[in-house]
Amino acid sequence: MANPAKLKKFGEQVASGLSDAINALLGKEVHVGLSQVTGTVPADLNYPCFTASLMGLEVIQGEALLMIKERDASILADLLIGQDGTNAPEKMTELHLSAFGEVVHQVVEVFNKEVKGLSSPQAGWEVTGSEVREASQVGQSLGQLKAPLVVFSFGVFVQDLLSGDLLFCLSESAANSFAADAGKPAAASAGPVKSGVSTVNTQKSAGGRRMSQMESSGGNIGLLMDVPLKLTVELGRTTRTVKEILALAPGSVVELDKLSGEAVDILVNEKLIAKGEVVVIDENFGVRITEILDPEQRLTAVQG
Repeated sequence: MANPAKLKKFGEQVASGLSDAINALLGKEVHVGLSQVTGTVPADLNYPCFTASLMGLEVIQGEALLMIKERDASILADLLIGQDGTNAPEKMTELHLSAFGEVVHQVVEVFNKEVKGLSSPQAGWEVTGSEVREASQVGQSLGQLKAPLVVFSFGVFVQDLLSGDLLFCLSESAANSFAADAGKPAAASAGPVKSGVSTVNTQKSAGGRRMSQMESSGGNIGLLMDVPLKLTVELGRTTRTVKEILALAPGSVVELDKLSGEAVDILVNEKLIAKGEVVVIDENFGVRITEILDPEQRLTAVQG
């Protein structure tokens, strides 16, 4: 294995960066610490995982994998979309997958920042794909990495919500390229890797745009501009006893708390953002917005 002390220091610096990045992203205290650096994956890795496939750039050749238990990824994604994480789904929804994709990109940016200091300005990784994989598929994915492996295990802790592990797995040869023993130069690239440089520059540009969006919006919502949200039009509400609910039958009329012709509520993430009136367009129901909260109030509502 490459210089163990250097790998450990790299892992500790990454852990510190991950704590800062994820805290800022979620707006909630998340602690990340380096648990260990080994040559094997945990023996009890027998659960579905959210996995992100990474491709090395510049001197870092080959693929790498980021893995975290699906349930833990779901909780972190739930926090990112403005929920409290307590009712995060066991199986990640499309919304949660999209949201956690942003967490992955922030995680990779932290890894890239640290590896550039050890190797070259263009070294790093780019995300090539992500998905939830069953335990059997996780083993197959690990088998595609060039053995022997180096596995960084990071403990992720959110009080009263989760205590799990984030695994970063790569080949020993890739680890050697940025953590070779002192006095031994890292493996040199066969030549300029134009596509790698271009990709890194693109990522930097995208990161800059995300930062600008975040600053202009006054919070982390700029990071979620492409995440789909469910918009609900609510005609009204009412409260009924269990007896009354059981007595409902075809033809029953349920009286709501709104008057006829009164504006209906338009909600995003179960938070009111506007009011409107029901219209019919080509035999489909729609809603015409008649009143809307100002941008600052809407932003607060979507962030939860």
